[in-house]
Amino acid sequence: MKERKDVHNLPENDRSLELYAIGVAEMKTRPATDPTSGYYQAAMHGFFQDDNFWADVGVLPSDSHMESYWNQCIHGSWFFAPWHRMYIACFESILANILVDLGKIATEDDWALPFWNYSDTDNSAALFMPSAFLEPEDKSNPLWIKERNSPPLIEDNVSLEKLNIIPFVNEDMIRRGFGGAIEEPSQFDTGYGGLEERPHDWVHDDIGGAMANPVTSGLDPIFWLHHCNIDRLWQEWLDLGEGRKNPDDKSFNNQRFVFYTYTGVQEEMIVEKVLDTTDVLTGYTYQESNSPIPSRTTRRLTPRSRPLELVAASNTKQDLGKTARNIQLTIPASIISRRQDTLAVLNSIPDTDTEAYLYFENITGKGVTPIYKVYVNTPDSGAGTEECCVGRLSLFGLDIASTPSIHHSGCGLSRSLDISELFDCLRTQPGWNPAQLSVRLEPTREVPADTEVNIGRISLHC
Repeated sequence: MKERKDVHNLPENDRSLELYAIGVAEMKTRPATDPTSGYYQAAMHGFFQDDNFWADVGVLPSDSHMESYWNQCIHGSWFFAPWHRMYIACFESILANILVDLGKIATEDDWALPFWNYSDTDNSAALFMPSAFLEPEDKSNPLWIKERNSPPLIEDNVSLEKLNIIPFVNEDMIRRGFGGAIEEPSQFDTGYGGLEERPHDWVHDDIGGAMANPVTSGLDPIFWLHHCNIDRLWQEWLDLGEGRKNPDDKSFNNQRFVFYTYTGVQEEMIVEKVLDTTDVLTGYTYQESNSPIPSRTTRRLTPRSRPLELVAASNTKQDLGKTARNIQLTIPASIISRRQDTLAVLNSIPDTDTEAYLYFENITGKGVTPIYKVYVNTPDSGAGTEECCVGRLSLFGLDIASTPSIHHSGCGLSRSLDISELFDCLRTQPGWNPAQLSVRLEPTREVPADTEVNIGRISLHC
């Protein structure tokens, strides 16, 4: 059975990347009408003909065929992980069989996709894309593609803190599970899980270029190593135990998706048959690799004896513009009076967190966005400080999620941030005003001129 290896810890004289480049080069020569071509495989994830990354796509399949088999990626639901597992496995099988036909390997199981473990803090090279993808920096290199951001990745963007989440399914629209919400299959929905948010989305944004947009990301050869790692992290999460498990629900396990095999024949795959990696097509395992998970805070969340309550919200749609933006949330006096336990001034930080979240909904726009840092109650100077930072927002997929199609509603994205720990710290600060919360969004990179971001509503829940 094949073993997927850590690309930064390949054995001496290992040919995994050399063979990958040969297979990718061959797939690039095949027309977009061929399901075994690089163009077709990338378009199954996402396709937009007017994007410059698709400029050389050539002849396309019929409109009805594209509607049925292209733009099929699943985001924002509990099917995110299993759909991508099937997708990566089928791509891997196609490429391995191409290598067999070219006489480079004897059998399909003699080559496997490597994974990029960018979270390995013991490896100084982990945050850097392997050099095979960077040099030579032109089309003679099948693994190179234009417009990527300069390496390395940002360490905080590849944190594995989301593996601390125990439930697979989201508890509600605010409290995220590891795998996502119970939603029907859709290219983009709003029920994101922890794994999809970070590191998945954040790495897409950090690499930039084709990777920053779902309709082009499959064209970047690093995409497949990134998703191979995301697939590995699903298994890593399960191996942690302590109540972590996949959903035991017929609507999850019986869901079927259609892919193509190397022979060009359609293959219907079912979720319950891919929950064990050794059962996926010819099967695979993962090489052991260091995956440090940040320890949980020593403070625990307060018992959830009552549902979260919306206590404040912005009144109008917010245009983020090109620079930092401050938004004020006003908490009504009636809620302050009733929720003294949550909002009143504190003399010291309590032993348990006050559960508090910021929820960003109906995020719509166009173009490729940077990651945004989110601050709460920044100093009078207005500049964000790390002490006031409650997290980051990736808006990966904003453009396509904002555009209605047969594959999704076009309602945009939604994101939630757990601000519980900082919230209690703020309540101990001089000048804490329970009637007012200031939220600041600050782009981590320059916002492109053709990018627009609007947030329908920002709300505080506690």
